[in-house]
Amino acid sequence: MMAPTHLLVANPMAQSGRNATRIDVALGLLRAAGLPARLLPTEPGGRTVQAVRDALAEEPYRCVIAMGGDGTFREVAEGLLESPRRDSVALGMLPAGTANNHGRSFGLRAGERALERNVRVLGAGRETRLDAGKLHAMDGAGRTVARATFFDSVGFGIGAAVIAARNVDRDRVQRRGKAFALYRDELVYAGALIRTLVASQSPDVDFVAEVVADGARSEARLTELLIRGTRVYAGGWVVDPTSRHDDGLFEVFPFPTRRDWLRRATVGLSVGPLARARLIAPTAPPGTRRASRIDVHFRVFEGGAPPPCQLDGEEFPRVERASIEVIARALRLIVPDK
Repeated sequence: MMAPTHLLVANPMAQSGRNATRIDVALGLLRAAGLPARLLPTEPGGRTVQAVRDALAEEPYRCVIAMGGDGTFREVAEGLLESPRRDSVALGMLPAGTANNHGRSFGLRAGERALERNVRVLGAGRETRLDAGKLHAMDGAGRTVARATFFDSVGFGIGAAVIAARNVDRDRVQRRGKAFALYRDELVYAGALIRTLVASQSPDVDFVAEVVADGARSEARLTELLIRGTRVYAGGWVVDPTSRHDDGLFEVFPFPTRRDWLRRATVGLSVGPLARARLIAPTAPPGTRRASRIDVHFRVFEGGAPPPCQLDGEEFPRVERASIEVIARALRLIVPDK
């Protein structure tokens, strides 16, 4: 039996254990393609990052594969980024999540039906480079409260509020057992989106931010500040069709009002009838900037709080200040042929 050359990182317990069967299928397809793989189960509490680092230190894998959603991708990519072997190990994807921002940004679909094609992509081994972002979060006095790595986006305001509402709804329907099968994933997100959009104006998602992007300063009242590294956001929104994942720059998108945010989301869909009608905006939104270093300071008034925050599609603690640095072309990423 050939020694494993690939490390497959996945969660066998996902979807009440049903993901274990999909993992077995993936391992069989990889073996048949001449890409023997060892399974590394994900661990809770962010410990997957260290598990990936340890596994790469123990065995000479050529490739580490993230099988799961955008959260799994982030943890696997961060583990590789922190490994001394990051330049000698490629990163592959077998997307299995709902949003699938990373996979969709490069033309990979998620799910069982896409497994065979995605394994063929891994076998072909075509590579690009992927930028990474380092977030340094601080309180109002400039004291560090958190650090994080991201590969997709960090956002402040209404988008993060929708994600927080989605998580509340998801936990609620999960407790209802079988009802979860009828109301999950996209429907949960859609319900949270509608509820957040129709809510009355609130300081929670309307804030004042000072942004310094590569030395250029601006200050404005916003409903969303989105900073992105890849093309697809929220599972199907191409905010800027001209963005690049390997140019060492992240796009900074300020949205002054909910109407601006919703209008851009509507015309920027990469899936569905609007996309097929070619209504995607051909240029970046007004006010977009590209930068390798972004510093943000939120104006928090008495009795208020900083806006909600999301990092790679998951809730992140609210902060008054944040500094973001781009690590240019940080990882080798396997992608389909153009």
